[in-house]
Amino acid sequence: MTSPRYDYEQDIPAGFYDEIYQRKAGVRYRWHDLKFRAVAAHLGRAGRLLDIGCGPGTFIGNYLGGIEGLGIDASGSQIDYANRHYATAAHRFSTQPVASLVDARERFDAITMIELVEHLSADDVARLFAQARELLSPEGILIVTTPNYASLWPIIEWGVNLVSQVSYEQQHINKYRRARLSAQLAEAGYRRVTVTTTVGLAPFAAVLGPRPTQWLDVFETRLHHLGCGNLLLAVARP
Repeated sequence: MTSPRYDYEQDIPAGFYDEIYQRKAGVRYRWHDLKFRAVAAHLGRAGRLLDIGCGPGTFIGNYLGGIEGLGIDASGSQIDYANRHYATAAHRFSTQPVASLVDARERFDAITMIELVEHLSADDVARLFAQARELLSPEGILIVTTPNYASLWPIIEWGVNLVSQVSYEQQHINKYRRARLSAQLAEAGYRRVTVTTTVGLAPFAAVLGPRPTQWLDVFETRLHHLGCGNLLLAVARP
């Protein structure tokens, strides 16, 4: 379960993060854009994707191209926003629980959990990983991102908590490092689990304009962020 001290329906305005994304400029936009691009780069030829914890629908609405996407989230207000801004014949959004998809024997080529697991208890993450494995096609792929607490992220989080309308202090109840995330995926029965890092210092170069961000991201990516990117990115097969 999520933190009992934080009301996600009331405390995060509908579309809050998508409105940041739609500015198309600034540090926070660049952060989200680089994160979504890193996830999309692993999708390959996936035909059908499930985005668990889709929020206002930004990833599905902007990064899937010809992929069919279903986004689900517990927040009705975020799903309403996603349906108003991003719903199409190929891109759908719903508050239905993961368990209902398992019961319906749905299958997906790819499942994404983008900055979700840090909001859930360890037991709930274990259950969610197991459910996602049941939903994946035999050659499907699970992609998970979460803050890397072995990076500069704790400092970044502290700064965001000071200046942002939305604080992470009560939201992030489950903190990961690479080995722990890899072990939890393996315990859920996934094979070929790889955990790398992404999104380093490049977003902060946005204060100098878009080109410095692009250059720094290319440089950091070539160095694999020296394993110290601010987000963990896990790729796993069922």
